[in-house]
Amino acid sequence: MELKALLLDLDGTLVDTAPDMVGALNRLLVKHKRTPSNPEEAAKLVSNGGRALVLHGFGNSLAEEEVDSLVDEFLTIYREYVCVDSALYEGMTQVLDYCEENRLKWGVITNKPLHLAKEVLTGLGLLDRCAVLLGGDSLPVKKPDPVPMLHSCMLLSLAPSQCLYVGDHLRDIQAGNASGMDTAAALWGYIGDADKPENWNAKYNVRQPLGLLDLIKDLTSKN
Repeated sequence: MELKALLLDLDGTLVDTAPDMVGALNRLLVKHKRTPSNPEEAAKLVSNGGRALVLHGFGNSLAEEEVDSLVDEFLTIYREYVCVDSALYEGMTQVLDYCEENRLKWGVITNKPLHLAKEVLTGLGLLDRCAVLLGGDSLPVKKPDPVPMLHSCMLLSLAPSQCLYVGDHLRDIQAGNASGMDTAAALWGYIGDADKPENWNAKYNVRQPLGLLDLIKDLTSKN
């Protein structure tokens, strides 16, 4: 593979957004006089989005319209705290710097709504640095469908075979593989207790962002 671009999932891969997302859930639970969730347990669900967090906090016995209403409330609260305690994972600064210093494009393909993804990246000073950003509502379909990956390649004027996609969820690897990209499972992310990333069929399994940096250096040395 001639690596030309590093493409990343957002929550649990590039950015640790759990403090703000779980914080929003617990504010919602307190508002409804419920017991706050355990932050470590709830964090494992962050990559599944607000609905999964709401169901975790309130249980599965609610009617669909009640869940929808709570998700709307959750998103309203989250928008107020979207990038207060969220932070790049340790080592990711070096990864992005290396990409930019070596003319590798980098970007984000997430299922998070685009306006929230923009707010996270803006809060971290990254929005103007990334070459492409697609949210879950940018196109009619989202991951695990490969269309967002292929659309990103079109925007970057690159072939899928020139891109490495990194994510912490099965759907990330499925989308990347189906598009023809090489894939890496981000094992530092929000991996659930029942998840088995070794069975996701990622080409690479990477334990830490600095391990991703080593991988990228190795791949670019072969260009």
